[in-house]
Amino acid sequence: MKRIKLIFIFAVLVFTTAFGQEKKVVCDCPKTPFAGTKADTTFHFSNGRTIVLCGYKNPKSKPTTYSEFVLAACGQDTIIDFWGAVLTCRLKTNKDTLLVDQLQNLPTGENFKFQETVWTTEKIYFTGQKVVRKLVVNRQIRKYTQAEIQTVLKTYETEKAGIDDNKMIIANRLFIAAISGDNKARQYFKEFKSKFGTLDGAFAEEYNVLTAMLKLWDKNNNAP
Repeated sequence: MKRIKLIFIFAVLVFTTAFGQEKKVVCDCPKTPFAGTKADTTFHFSNGRTIVLCGYKNPKSKPTTYSEFVLAACGQDTIIDFWGAVLTCRLKTNKDTLLVDQLQNLPTGENFKFQETVWTTEKIYFTGQKVVRKLVVNRQIRKYTQAEIQTVLKTYETEKAGIDDNKMIIANRLFIAAISGDNKARQYFKEFKSKFGTLDGAFAEEYNVLTAMLKLWDKNNNAP
């Protein structure tokens, strides 16, 4: 009798394992000119929805980061969006929300050291069949102290004309000083594009990215 009971319990466990668990959806990305269709990473949600990522996984990154990738919701024939090659993102799930952290190399470390910093987080989730997206700026980025701000301002004021990598370091520091709330740093940042000479090529692109980031910071902060 005891043996029959054990067999029955084992059979119930097998049945529960095989049929009691929700079957996870498997799919690939729709065909686009941006990335392949083979899903590199799959994100499952408790509401039964699934989002897949197709694109480039940065080797040796810990935690894993991605560039030049698309996201797609299983069951839909269009992608959610495409994130370009110049972007570096880290993805994770929180409950039934996919969080896409955009990382930016900014001088937020000790002694103005550049370090990988979360700049924005996009929250992607479902309301019924509809994909909802909300972008928020990371307002917890480390701000400069007054002493650090004064150091940045003095460096800007005493630098000679000519555009080079060191000048772009100053532009990045002015950006952080500006979002730290210093109006003079904000004004110097705006004047930067003409103070040292004409910006072009990669330098112009970097400055334009920082300018767009400052506008987004202000917009997210409901500033005029």
